[in-house]
Amino acid sequence: MEFAYTRVSTQTQTDHSQEADILQSFPSIEIYRDVCSGTIPANDRTQLSRLLDKLRKGDKLVVWWIDRLGRDYQDSESVIRNLLASGITIRTINQNLVFEYTGDDIRDMTTNIQITMITAMAAAERKNRLASAEAGRQAIKQNPELWAKKFQGRKRDQDRTTKIIELLESGMSIRKVAFEIGCNPSTVQRAKKLMSMG
Repeated sequence: MEFAYTRVSTQTQTDHSQEADILQSFPSIEIYRDVCSGTIPANDRTQLSRLLDKLRKGDKLVVWWIDRLGRDYQDSESVIRNLLASGITIRTINQNLVFEYTGDDIRDMTTNIQITMITAMAAAERKNRLASAEAGRQAIKQNPELWAKKFQGRKRDQDRTTKIIELLESGMSIRKVAFEIGCNPSTVQRAKKLMSMG
């Protein structure tokens, strides 16, 4: 049987992109979903622990990326190796990789090396993201006014917005306006929203 697993950290996040990518390759797959911090070990995640109990030899587990399967390098690697040792195949969507033990010592050692490298890289990327976020928070605390000024966002092109509104008022469609102005339809939609507010 084929199963998939997704995880997001908070209720405000969604797994829609992970799920869409999985369903594109496996349209009728059963998906288990967790909403929990990535710091929670695999066996303490409600849906993942249920799925791990359900998986049997010959089953396939599909994940968007390998880092979804554990809290950190050690946890992810342990979960993956236990699954493979149980005869389960793991397929990743992000890099289109397949991990399985075949009984051939050389191939299985190569798989173990791949798992070690990939889980270590995923853990390093996570630490780098956390460190960058913390550096940003500290910089904001030290000089909030400078950060507010520096990152206030891109200013609206008032001339372009006026032209978009004029074309919309003339009855032109959003797509035609976008083509005429040379911008995205979403830019036209934002101008149309401003027009309705004004």
